[in-house]
Amino acid sequence: MTTVSGIKPQTTDRALLGKAVVNAGKAMGLTQADVAEIVGRNRSGLIRDGIGPSSKAGELALLLIRLYRSVYALVGGDEDAMQHWLNTENRYFSDVPRELVRSAEGLVRVLYYLDAMRGKI
Repeated sequence: MTTVSGIKPQTTDRALLGKAVVNAGKAMGLTQADVAEIVGRNRSGLIRDGIGPSSKAGELALLLIRLYRSVYALVGGDEDAMQHWLNTENRYFSDVPRELVRSAEGLVRVLYYLDAMRGKI
């Protein structure tokens, strides 16, 4: 989309975060509805309205993007391996990470685990 002067309007932080979290979710095999449930937003509003970075939904979206980046780094960017990791029961959790990240507590728990795996703690 261009304006009359031919200059594209700048992307807002809200729009950028909405698009980024949907793309991260897609790479991990999550549907837009899954992502919306995780961040606590309406599915259709993720892209259309974006997500305010300082809102609760924004904080959860940033955590989900951090999850994507951590899994991406661990598996070398292989999307099939990322999806396999997210959908396979993990012995540490005795659960499937995809199910855990549906709650804020589970999302943070999975992130702590990934941080430890990457040697950040």
